[in-house]
Formats: sequence, C-alpha cells, structure tokens
Amino acid sequence: MQIQRTITIVIEPDSDLEHTINVFREVQHFLSEPCFNGGKPLGALALQRACYHDVKGSLSAQMTISAIRLVSAAYASAKANKKPAQRPFLFKKARALFLVGKRGRDADFRKDGSLSIWTVTGRKHLMYTIPQDFKTIFEKAVEIDSLTVLKRNGRLIGCVTLTLDVPEPQGILPVGIDLNETNALVAVDPDGQTLFVSGKDVKVKNRRTAKTRARLQRKHTTRKAEKKDTRSILHVLSGIC
Repeated sequence: MQIQRTITIVIEPDSDLEHTINVFREVQHFLSEPCFNGGKPLGALALQRACYHDVKGSLSAQMTISAIRLVSAAYASAKANKKPAQRPFLFKKARALFLVGKRGRDADFRKDGSLSIWTVTGRKHLMYTIPQDFKTIFEKAVEIDSLTVLKRNGRLIGCVTLTLDVPEPQGILPVGIDLNETNALVAVDPDGQTLFVSGKDVKVKNRRTAKTRARLQRKHTTRKAEKKDTRSILHVLSGIC
C-alpha cells in the first residue's frame, strides 16, 4: 500500500529563489480576481484558457500552470467547506510550488545531495538540510512528488511531499460496532466485554429541536404574510439550525 507524507527541509539562503516565490505570489494575485469571476469561480481549465497568455513569461510553463491550479483549488476548497468566497482572495504568504521529477521538472533532488531548482534567473543547484527525524522517511521514499518553498523566520523552508510503500494494515481484535441514533456506540471485544453508549438523550434532543424549528418556521411564515417584523424569529432559527 502506498501513502503520502510531507516532510520539512531547510534550503540554503538564495536571493534568486526568494525572488521566485515572490513572483509566484504576484501571479496568484493577478489570477485571483478573474478566478473569482463575480462570485462564480472558474475551474482550473477555464482559468487557464482565460488567463494563461496574460501571465506566461514571469515563471516557467509548469510553474504557471501550478499557480493557476492552486488559485482555482483555493476557491473550490472554500466552496466545498461551505464558505464560498465573497470577494477575491488575497494571497498574503509568499510560497511557490515546484513539481519534482526527472529532467525537465521544476526541481530535482540530486544524488550528490544538492537540490536542482528552477528560478527566475535560471536553474540553480542549492544545498539543503533534512532534520534527523525525517531522514529515514526521505531515504525510503518511492517517489518525491512536489516541493513547496516558503520563507519563515528568515529561512527558506521546503515542504516535500513523498510517496511511501507501507505494509497493508492487519486487524488484530475483531470488534462489532453499531452507529445510529438509538445506540450511539455498541462494541464487543473477544473476551465478551461490552461497551455501550446510549444515544437516547441525543435522539430526544434532536426530536425537540425539530419540533421547535417547525413551530418557529410556521410562526415566521404567518408573520411574514401579515407583513410583521420577523427578525427575532430568524435570530432564534439561526441559533438552532
């Protein structure tokens, strides 16, 4: 089974790399308003078609596409979390995403211990340090997927996403679980000991809440039809919904 992990590395100071992550943020700023699209955010492909020719040239082609995808993903994530954007996002923190791989990618971890990475002034080879706790994970990585570089406390920090091979999880103790409103949790171990958590209190509370909500909604409908003030009712409804 393969899983992904992210580890942190420290990259040697370099003004060109710092300038690159600042340019990456500027491109994201430029893309944010057209991606917002008046409250109807564009998908990555639509944003690329609309804006690629306006932003190309500042970064490599791969990094330009990465910036477009990250901006679109930010709006999609907000919508998925039921907090859709009300205005264009501001990308305050300077960071840049570098795809890692064979020749032609934005970055590559070389066998000599250096990091080959694209910058706005050309490709550079920089040294990096891996914290002791992450060295074993880094060495066992099946694949290195991407590198996100940001500046923190005056240092260049790299967040490296790795793919690892791990054994399939093996169950040890079989347990039966029942999840519903009547019985919140029922579990039995191999020795016959039972854990029971009643869901009766939650079920009663939910029923009362549903009755209260229905009563308030009927009252709101009546007062609205009579053209009376409904703000107090809406305030109570918002507190129980």
